[in-house]
Amino acid sequence: MRNVSRCVICLSICAVLTGCGGREGDITGTVTFDGQPVPNGSITFVNPETGARGGGVIRDGSFQTKLQPGKYQVSVTAAKKAGKKTQKGFDGKDEVIELTEEMIPEWYNTKTELIEEIKPGGNSLKFDLKSKK
Repeated sequence: MRNVSRCVICLSICAVLTGCGGREGDITGTVTFDGQPVPNGSITFVNPETGARGGGVIRDGSFQTKLQPGKYQVSVTAAKKAGKKTQKGFDGKDEVIELTEEMIPEWYNTKTELIEEIKPGGNSLKFDLKSKK
């Protein structure tokens, strides 16, 4: 029983010292587009070497997520209202549909040029995206 107690104490100390394997990077960040916070969108991180991926939701220009350390390609998407359309619903009645379109240029998403290095522990990122290169 004494050895079990020592083992539990030793494991507890190791967990505190290493942060329970704390190799993850805690990421908080902001995303603006032409100087304005992105109201709603998504951000995706992809490590091209390992295939690891993660991401989060952008709300009022802010996001948070956790990732393993490494170099990541970052893509950002967000939709904006583009008008309305009337179409027949399943019940045969006309219904008005809100149309949206991607507001972030392709060089920030489908052909992303954004790269970030994520380190263990806290990471604070800021993306100031522009409509023109």
